[in-house]
Amino acid sequence: MVVAEDPDAVPDGVLAAFGVAGVTPVRLAGGRGTAWRAGELVLKPADSVREGRWFAEVYDALSGPGFRVPRPSRAVTGDWVAEGWTASGWVAGAAADWSGLSPRWPELVAVSRALHAALADVPAPAWRGTVESPWTIADQVAWGERDPDPLLALASGQLAGQLRRLLAALRPVDLPNQLIHADLAGNVLFADGLPPAVIDFSPLERPAVFPLAIAAVDALQWQQARPGVLDQLASVPELGQLLARALIYRQITEIVTRAGTPGIDTAAHTGQPVADLILTRLTRTH
Repeated sequence: MVVAEDPDAVPDGVLAAFGVAGVTPVRLAGGRGTAWRAGELVLKPADSVREGRWFAEVYDALSGPGFRVPRPSRAVTGDWVAEGWTASGWVAGAAADWSGLSPRWPELVAVSRALHAALADVPAPAWRGTVESPWTIADQVAWGERDPDPLLALASGQLAGQLRRLLAALRPVDLPNQLIHADLAGNVLFADGLPPAVIDFSPLERPAVFPLAIAAVDALQWQQARPGVLDQLASVPELGQLLARALIYRQITEIVTRAGTPGIDTAAHTGQPVADLILTRLTRTH
């Protein structure tokens, strides 16, 4: 029997370019399923050469107390990108289980603050504003910078109604924007005796506390977290407004990536109690 090759596997030329020829890569769980470990390196395809180089430059220079990041590795040519792939050092640690009332929340809050303090003065290149992806589209809707109606027309009735209620509850948020990592919940690795490691940079330009709201929404919607986790974020300014935007951001991303599939109905179902929780919170604060 002939076994079909994995079309997403790391090409031999990429392994050679990053100095790990002959090493058998192992696909890593999580994310979009495109990351592979080869020895002490993690290899993944870049969305573009330009983005791959920029991400590498940011993480190569990023440092500070309270967090670790995987250091990017150059190819033998000296470039950060080889044949459309990037490489970084493997970091020890495991993602947290956010179900119930996870004891990891204080650590996540602390590492987010430390990371975003280090990112505060890192400028995003001008071309970032021209990049369109499911995440940038959803981000623009969540912050009132894009008409949601064409996207809501693609959603189920329940999901469209859920989003319209959230959008109607939005009010201006007076918090400064900066470069942020918008996907912390599954991308912070914890290891005993080491600061948490933050992997898979997902850049947006929004308030530094927004990633914690996204992490809370992710945990509530998809990881069976209990509503009491929001008590861990009591010090976050404008929390209700940020949570509403976080759920809009995640649900619009679902529409962009899953319109016409059963995934839309699943997102509507799992998001409904979270939307109700957020809207109740907003009602109480006004």
